Amino acid sequence: MKKTLSVALLCSAVFLAGCDEKTPNDSLTAKTVRPYAEADLQEGLAIDNYKRQNGWEDTSAINTYIVRYAYDLKLTKPLPEVVLAAANGIMDELADVKKNPGFMGIKDMQASMSLSLAASEWIGKQQDFAQRRDAFLTPCPPCVAYWNQEGADDVVRARRNAFVYAWSDLEEKGFKDAAKPGDKVARTAWASFMKTEQGWMAKQ
Repeated sequence: MKKTLSVALLCSAVFLAGCDEKTPNDSLTAKTVRPYAEADLQEGLAIDNYKRQNGWEDTSAINTYIVRYAYDLKLTKPLPEVVLAAANGIMDELADVKKNPGFMGIKDMQASMSLSLAASEWIGKQQDFAQRRDAFLTPCPPCVAYWNQEGADDVVRARRNAFVYAWSDLEEKGFKDAAKPGDKVARTAWASFMKTEQGWMAKQ
């Protein structure tokens, strides 16, 4: 009895040592995976129903275990407003790049070109982009004002590219144009863990 109690106390006091932990515990995995899920977050989105979904041994690495969490990404604002907020964020990032454009403005040019190419590629996949755009913008007066705002050609082009890029990103995540506040899309995030002499820890 004394020996059994001593072992139990040891496992409690030195929980990181793992004792009989064959897989990483929920406390560690939930905390480790959460930031990967939160990478999806932006203004107008929230994480809901975050829970451990599955885990398995990584056969390509010794003493390594992978844990996956499932969660819902939920709209808390109308989708066009979420796109608009993201577009404004992209424009802020472009403004920061312009403050530090790199040698001969290379960073500035690369950022603008990447944004333009991504937006053009997505628009090119649409059967009738103008019709889809107008249907999406009309219920959101600030979005219409953003799209139609005047300025230098390169600024107008960058602004519209930012909106399109943000829109395409949310579509890729699973949000359809008709999505409304409260709607959710299912997402997953995962991380790897290594078993050491001190117990399970997140693998960097």
